[in-house]
Amino acid sequence: ARAPRRGRAVIDAAGAMARANDANECVDAFGGAARASAHASDAARIARASKKVLRRGVDGARACEIGATCYVHFSLADVDTGEIVRDTRVDAEPIQFVCSDRFALDDRIAGRGAGSNIPALDVCAAGLATGERATFDAPAELCYGEAGSFSFPAVGKNRALRLDIEVLGVLGSADAPDVLQSDMTYEARVERVKRHRANGNASFTTGDTAGAIREYSMALTYLTEDFMMQLFDKYEVEANKEYASLHGNLCAAYLKLDAFEDVVAHAGYVLKVDANNAKAYYRRGKARASLGQDDAAREDFLKAKKITEDAGERDANVVKALRDLDVEARAREKASSKVFKGMFTTTTNDPTANADAAAIASAVADAASPPSPPLGFFSRVFGSRRGR
Repeated sequence: ARAPRRGRAVIDAAGAMARANDANECVDAFGGAARASAHASDAARIARASKKVLRRGVDGARACEIGATCYVHFSLADVDTGEIVRDTRVDAEPIQFVCSDRFALDDRIAGRGAGSNIPALDVCAAGLATGERATFDAPAELCYGEAGSFSFPAVGKNRALRLDIEVLGVLGSADAPDVLQSDMTYEARVERVKRHRANGNASFTTGDTAGAIREYSMALTYLTEDFMMQLFDKYEVEANKEYASLHGNLCAAYLKLDAFEDVVAHAGYVLKVDANNAKAYYRRGKARASLGQDDAAREDFLKAKKITEDAGERDANVVKALRDLDVEARAREKASSKVFKGMFTTTTNDPTANADAAAIASAVADAASPPSPPLGFFSRVFGSRRGR
């Protein structure tokens, strides 16, 4: 039914007021967003100005750009205290994200979700070449702001963070975006894993060990912990196999670079899903032996030996490693024995030094000899009469 003239006037007036209020709110919101954007832009300039290059990028390699999917390792540390609040290298979980020029205002690229968990990653990653590693001091505005974070990672209020970021690779662009990880099926993820692993194997074969590590690490971004926890049956078996292969290949690569602690860490991830992986035990044993942890190395070699023998095989590398460990142990014992013996047999032209050495040898001999039994009463009496 048609409303009375007065009623229509009231409705029209209310609509006009609502539109006016909406317009005012839009102006206020736009002004606030613009101010926030300008403030964040200042913070971005401060962060970029603090850049310190730790390692140069690969010549001719792609750099992170707006709209591209960037694969990175990074850590966050409190600028003032140095406390590390997150480190993807320690967790062995590099990440991927669509680099966004958001400055806390816009995190959409061509209608696609974009941006990392904190704006500092977007700001600092943009322009870094593949293989490049650098640190930036990011103001709180680009991190967790005035509120901080009380979940993961735990960051206090209004804390500036030092970002250590390493670019592993770059795929896609704003014009030709890569498929988002969250939009991939299980099969698509595993296919990406296999592709990066194959690329890494090719790089390792040609001697590009650093390139191989980057490819293996990029593959790991598709096998995140939360993704793996959702798998079951044949999917879990297949994913665990890929996961173990990637960490095993990282063991081999880091062993080649003498990065022994990294070898130990990645071997642990292999054994978490494959407790009977002889290669992981062998490689960890090699790393531990190089770190001087002979007992732990021997334990790893013996486990590798048992696994291969139980499978009806014989690994010559494991046998040789155990033999080498024994030879080195005997050599150290012999060297130590010579040093100890030399402390008391060395003679010089200095009579004082020789006398000191003789005195030390005598003291050692006395200490090694059992003490004489105490004399009884009659022995002391008659002994004293004989001039004892």
